[in-house]
Amino acid sequence: MADIESRNPTKTEIDSLFNLYDSGNYPGVEKFCRQLLDRYPESGLVHNMLGVVLNYLNRESEAIEAYEQAIRVESGYADSYNNLGLIIKAQGNQEGALERFKQAVKADPEYGEARNNLGVTLQELGKHALALEHLEEAAKISPNIAFVHLNYAKSLRIQGDFERALHEYNLAIRLKAGYFEAYNNRGNVLEDLHRYDDAKESYARAAQFNPNNSLAFSNLGVVEKKLGDYTGAFRDFSKALELENQNPGDSGKDLRFRLNVNVGNILVYFRKFSEAVDTYNAALEIQPDSQDVLAFKGNAICALGRLEEGLQMRQEGFGFVSFDNKEGVTIKHGVTL
Repeated sequence: MADIESRNPTKTEIDSLFNLYDSGNYPGVEKFCRQLLDRYPESGLVHNMLGVVLNYLNRESEAIEAYEQAIRVESGYADSYNNLGLIIKAQGNQEGALERFKQAVKADPEYGEARNNLGVTLQELGKHALALEHLEEAAKISPNIAFVHLNYAKSLRIQGDFERALHEYNLAIRLKAGYFEAYNNRGNVLEDLHRYDDAKESYARAAQFNPNNSLAFSNLGVVEKKLGDYTGAFRDFSKALELENQNPGDSGKDLRFRLNVNVGNILVYFRKFSEAVDTYNAALEIQPDSQDVLAFKGNAICALGRLEEGLQMRQEGFGFVSFDNKEGVTIKHGVTL
């Protein structure tokens, strides 16, 4: 096999290739890569670049073939292992992606992007202690990249290290102005620390930077309710629900359910019982078997003066405590006899 110098194009040719890529002329990059490979068939660099541009051109299977060829001609080509991992992960194969990211890190232990990708994939697979190890290393290798600190902070929070997680979120925010996700997640860890006023401020900044994101307004509502600000909580839960209802779909069902319940509970607090019933009904359309919501609806119906109907719903939802010498203490649901 050729040595590195004769295997790869000249510096002038490489510079021309990257300049063409930076111009966004991807068909031109593909053509130039193929010309170079006629002269340098064992260049991992060119095979990898061909894979990158084929992926941009949505020719995924050809991109995979190019990355695999880069690894065949240069067995330790870390970029291609990492790029393969990204494609495989996008296809939904987390375990396969994990192996490619591991190979990338083994080939180049100082490859910050691969370390980050490995750590995030471990997070998603629930392997949090291992994720923390790699994300900590990624943050050391790439100290000026905001999303690396964000991902590291997520692992620190999962492991219960709230103060260090807060430090990393603050670093991410300093590195990237208007970083919505960092502000939103920073609010989560401030809640963990029971710093509710600070959490509210962080969520408010998140909502300011991404005013169409329902989760930021939902989080604002949660912390405002903890602070006793029911007017603010109602406003922000309602805004979050409005945003969610604009984009109905299965992916947001759980959040829409929680928002309807939260809005209903605050409507009860404000003694707007008829509106609360409507909101609880919307929640029950999403989760018809929710016994808690059925009981909450029963409370509102009782408050409207329909006692028998409301108490029956409470019975079906919350149940009642029963004692039997054989069964002991149980909670029974449903119609009473």
